[in-house]
Amino acid sequence: MKLEFRDFGSDISFDGDIKAVLCDSTRNGWRGIYFSDVILGANGRVSIEQRGVHFGLSLRPRDQTFHYASQDHHFNEDNISVLHPGASVSGTWTGEFRNLTLKIAPETIERMADVAPHRTGIQTQFVSARSQSAVEYLLRAISVDLEGGCPHGALLVESVASTLIRMFSTPERDHRTIPRLRSSEAALLRDLIASRLSEPLTLSHLAEAAGVSMGHLVRAFKASFGVTPYQYILRARVLYARELIESGDASLTDVATRAGFTDLSQMSKTFRRVLDLSPSAVARQARKGG
Repeated sequence: MKLEFRDFGSDISFDGDIKAVLCDSTRNGWRGIYFSDVILGANGRVSIEQRGVHFGLSLRPRDQTFHYASQDHHFNEDNISVLHPGASVSGTWTGEFRNLTLKIAPETIERMADVAPHRTGIQTQFVSARSQSAVEYLLRAISVDLEGGCPHGALLVESVASTLIRMFSTPERDHRTIPRLRSSEAALLRDLIASRLSEPLTLSHLAEAAGVSMGHLVRAFKASFGVTPYQYILRARVLYARELIESGDASLTDVATRAGFTDLSQMSKTFRRVLDLSPSAVARQARKGG
């Protein structure tokens, strides 16, 4: 199967078989970000001209080679590829393997980093997944969310994209003085999140409300609150849901909806991660206390 396409900052020429699409973000309408998780068939090749940034995770490849800047990078183990704006890369493989790809368009990079894509300092590299386990975790988190119906919406993928951009930017950028939100901005965001817990929220929404760029928001929010916007919103939803459960005025299913979770299952998983308790356990404790 030969395919040629241009999207999200990539010009791609693909020659091979796609055995299965485990998930992709085509129908999610994410602004300037694309994700796919596919099984590629045996024997194929791809050429990529990059204008945005590409993060890829290859799982269980039998024999895979990336060609970049007159050098070959060979792998027969899980590996991670990072392509910077302007990179021209080709790859070949033998044997089926799973490939997770996150593509970030140039305009989205600029919104998230507050600099032009070519000034982020991100460099093309190919490394064993063992040396960058955080990248594997983040890409898998997007896949799990998509397979589950995307309960965390655009907020999760925006947070992952922003984190990866920061991770692979040059040390000089990372060591800059980290900005903080003004007290008025922090108060506005705190009130906005509290009033809209049942609605989808994105980094773009928060940045626009505070009157700052997305790049500034991402850096300043964590410096001001100690956690990322994604973590803050999840915890706020959990704490609000716990209050509703302890009041005893609604069923757990109703609580999940009112607190902004897609369903009871998602709320239960988030409760265990944040409180190390299930919603039903919170309800039992509330009944005993009453």
